[in-house]
Amino acid sequence: MSGLFSSFLDFLGIGAITGVDLLFAGSAIIGTVLFLIYFTLVLIGGVADGALDAFGFDVDLDVGAEGIFHMLTIQGLLSFMMMFGIFGLAVSQSNENVLYAIASGTIAGTASMWIVGKVFQMMKGLETDGTVKYHEAIGAKGKVYQTIYPGESGKIQVKFTGSLRTVSAVSQNEKEQIKTGKFIQVVNHIGETLIVKSISVTESGDSEE
Repeated sequence: MSGLFSSFLDFLGIGAITGVDLLFAGSAIIGTVLFLIYFTLVLIGGVADGALDAFGFDVDLDVGAEGIFHMLTIQGLLSFMMMFGIFGLAVSQSNENVLYAIASGTIAGTASMWIVGKVFQMMKGLETDGTVKYHEAIGAKGKVYQTIYPGESGKIQVKFTGSLRTVSAVSQNEKEQIKTGKFIQVVNHIGETLIVKSISVTESGDSEE
C-alpha cells in the first residue's frame, strides 16, 4: 500500500517529500477523492445518503438551521481534509516552516467547511423553496432511501408537482420501521414533512412512471 502511495506521489511530482508533508499529501489526496465522490452521489439524487444508510449509518443531509452541524460531519470534514492538505503542503514546500504550514492548512480547511456548508444550504433551499405544494404529494407513491425509524423521520423519493423530489417523511404507524428501498404511499403532510404508509410491490403499481 505504501508503495502504491509512493508511486502516486511520484506521478504528481512530489515523491521526494518526507515528514509532515506526507501527512499533508495524504490528507489532500484522500479528502479530495472522497469529497468528489460524495458530492457526485449527492448531485445524482441523494444516493450517498441512501448508500450510507444501507450500511447502518444514520446520516442526516438536512442543512437547515438545525441540521447544519450534522451536515458538517460528512462533507464538511472531507472538504477540511482536502484544503488542509493542499494549503499545508503548498506552504510547507514554499518556506519549509511547519507551524506556518499547519496554520495555513487549518485556516484554509475551516474556510472550506464554511463555504461548503453555505453551498449545501443553498442547494437545500432550492429543493424546498416556497413553490413546492406538499399537499399535492398526498396519494403519490415512491420509495424510501433513508430508513424511517419508529417515531423518527427519514427520507423518501416521490414524484409530485411534476418533479421527483427527496423529502423528509415519517411513518403513519409510529411503531413501524420502513427500510431503505421499500415502497410507500403518502397519506398526509405536516408542513414540509410527509406522512407515509408502507405498501406492497403489487400496490406500488406504476408509481415510478
